[in-house]
Amino acid sequence: MDEPEIVVDVARGDATLSREIVTSLRSIADATGDPAFAKLVDQVTSGELGVRELAGTEVFSSMLDRLVAPVLESLKETTFEDLVEERPDPHM
Repeated sequence: MDEPEIVVDVARGDATLSREIVTSLRSIADATGDPAFAKLVDQVTSGELGVRELAGTEVFSSMLDRLVAPVLESLKETTFEDLVEERPDPHM
């Protein structure tokens, strides 16, 4: 018999949203290669830990810092005009 699907806390009972959140968390864990983060994601998917609790961990904070810092650095020299020029034309 299959185990019941865990619906994560922030999904408010929405199983589809929960699956999307879990898929996203697993993708991030795979992309970062961080075993500590992957362990936390496993705890979320098993129901041991909520997404809110995950978001409050030092592991999550450090992982975000590593991912976001390069993006912010690249944006320091970017002007509003640069961003507008790179945006696709919605009429094409």
